[in-house]
Parts: sequence; C-alpha cells; structure tokens
Amino acid sequence: MLNKSLSIFLLIFMISCGGGGGGGDDSGGTGPSNDPPVASFSATPLSGGAPLSVNFTSTSTNTTNHGWDFNGDGAIDASGQLVQYTYTEAGTYTVSLTATGPGGTDVLTRTDYVTVNATPPAALFTGDPTSGKKDLRVEFSNSSLRFNTSLWDFGDGNTSTEDSPVHTYTSAGSYDVTLSVVGDGGTDTKVLSGYITVDDVQTPAIVLDPKYIETTSGSSVPIDVKVLGVSGMAAAQVTLFYDSSVLTYDSVTAGDFLKGDTDPLLVVTSNPGINRLIFYTSSLSSDLPSSNGDGVIATVNFTLNGSTNTSVDFGSDTSGNIMLDVDGGNITVNDVVGASILINE
Repeated sequence: MLNKSLSIFLLIFMISCGGGGGGGDDSGGTGPSNDPPVASFSATPLSGGAPLSVNFTSTSTNTTNHGWDFNGDGAIDASGQLVQYTYTEAGTYTVSLTATGPGGTDVLTRTDYVTVNATPPAALFTGDPTSGKKDLRVEFSNSSLRFNTSLWDFGDGNTSTEDSPVHTYTSAGSYDVTLSVVGDGGTDTKVLSGYITVDDVQTPAIVLDPKYIETTSGSSVPIDVKVLGVSGMAAAQVTLFYDSSVLTYDSVTAGDFLKGDTDPLLVVTSNPGINRLIFYTSSLSSDLPSSNGDGVIATVNFTLNGSTNTSVDFGSDTSGNIMLDVDGGNITVNDVVGASILINE
C-alpha cells in the first residue's frame, strides 16, 4: 500500500514540474538552440529615390549568423542582425537572408522587395555677362544635376538644345531665361526673371563692329570702328588713336547718317607713324540729311593681327584720344563700346 501511494506521489510531482517528455522551455524565444533556424526579416523604407538607405532587421530564430544579399546576385553583402545598405542606382531589388545556427541553415528570399526610384533632375545655370550694351554675347553654363537633355528659352524668341550655349542679344530690353532639363527621374525647370539686361548704345558713340570676333592665333581679320551721331548733327570731326602693332588702318567710308540727296563730304588724314587718324565728314551746306535720328556717321576699316589675349584699345585716357566735335565745339562721347576677340588656339 505504501509503494502504491509513493508511485502516485512521484507521478503527480513530475507532472507539476512539466516533466511530461520535453524537459525545456516552450515559450518560443529567438535565441539559438539545436532546433533548425527559421529565417525572417523586415526593412524600412522599402521605396524611395536614389540614393536610398534601407535599414534591415533580422527576426530569425535559432540563429547565430545572419548573412544578407541585398541585390539578388547570390553574394553575401553584409552580416549582422541589424544592418544598413544604400542603393545608389534606380531599380527593383530582391533581398535574401541566410540564417545559420547550431541546427542548420535557412534562407528567406523576398523578390522585388526594395524599389529605388531615379532622383528627379535639378535645373541650375548661370550666364556671363548678365548685362551690357547690345549686341550682348552671353555664355550660359549648365550646372544642372542628373539630366540627359536641355532646352533653353532666352526670352527673346530664341531657343537652344545645347547643354551650355552662347547666345547674342541684339535688342535692348530685360529678358527672362528658362532652362528645362529631362533626366531619368523626370523633368525640372529653372526660370530666372529679368536675368539678362541689354542696354542701347547711347549716342554719340564709337562702337567696334563686329563686337565679337572669333579667329585663330596669328590670323588677320577685319574690324570696323563705327562712329554714331545724334539728332541735329550736321558735321563731325573724329580723332582716333590706335595701337599700330595690333591694328593696320585700311580706309574710312561715310555712313548714311549725314547723307541727303548726295554722299556727304569726307576728308581723311592718316598718320600711322603716330598711330593717329583724323577724319571730317558733313552734309553739303544745301543738302541736309533726309531723316533725323541716330545713325552711323562713318566707318573706319582696320585689319586686326590676332594673337592670344589680343585687346583693342582706341585710347580712353584723359589726353583726349577720342574726340567728336561739330564746328569746333566738342561733343561728349556717351559710349565707347569695345570688341571681344575670341582666340582659338
């Protein structure tokens, strides 16, 4: 009777202690054991623009090592329970986690798990110069990001598809400039209102024409100096000093400004030894100009000997190298517009 009671007591004791065959904790913890691992993971964010940094977390069980393949190429890119990976290129990526523990290995693959979008382009540009006399040659520099094609609107009715164009504004005014760029991530447009300011030449003036000359080092190119008059002028005397090592005087031709029914009077004196040219032009006393307004009195033709860093200077010091007068009375020259010599090596 005693042995039977003892057996019953031992049975009750074993049951109360959970000894019904397992002998372990069945709470489902994530720590390693001899049980096979089970791979599991999460990540955030799962989509966004490149570059996209994604945080990965392994929630695998029975695991001592966590190996990650972030782009589906079969190679392990990183290890660890908590890892971060940055996707730099647009695309859709398959992610795999290999969980390894004492009980073996398990692999979880999630196809097309992370989506990386192309980052939109950013339209950026500058121009140089942004103001000056007409005709104004502006070099535009495209500093946009992530773009493939460009479309410029210069605000004067002209456009360009070059990346960094050069544009010449021929009329006075204030101009908006627009750059639209297209990239893998979409489009972007930059508008700079009133970005370019072009002023008229204020007569009377002495203007080099063409204002922009493109040549090669050592070449000779023609360049003209145009003398512009003002309303009411009937005659003019002009004195020009120039650098004979750069410029060779060729001729002077009368303009239409003082022309009436016949060509205006033109008298020219050339002194190349002292780099000086003087010319006098006027309407005949009985033959006044048929129209009143600004215009070209005369054009002086030179030959430019082009070389690197060539500059054209007709003298602007205080000694009066540039003079415009009528009947012995000096008239202030409002503008002296120089030329840019673009030398191609």
